[in-house]
Amino acid sequence: MARLSEKNKELIDLELEKSRLNREKSVMVLNKALFLYFCFLFVGIIGFINKYISAAYLNILIVLALIALIIGIFPYVNVMHKEERRLNQLISKIKRGGK
Repeated sequence: MARLSEKNKELIDLELEKSRLNREKSVMVLNKALFLYFCFLFVGIIGFINKYISAAYLNILIVLALIALIIGIFPYVNVMHKEERRLNQLISKIKRGGK
């Protein structure tokens, strides 16, 4: 197995850092989606218990909460899948000798 040059090592480090940034961005989107999900549920349940909203509005809030959660999960799963594929390619490239 050939040794990696300094330039290749720096490129790999930059690719890994970019990968970390992409993962952190997707985790932030997921965190915001979870926050919205629980906010919708909290407002809906508290409003329903205190008779501020009707059962129909509670159902609407629950559906909106689920939509917010789904919208937040899809980008997270998509980015994680892409980054996993990219890292596997990088690993196989390094094992082949950095060509």
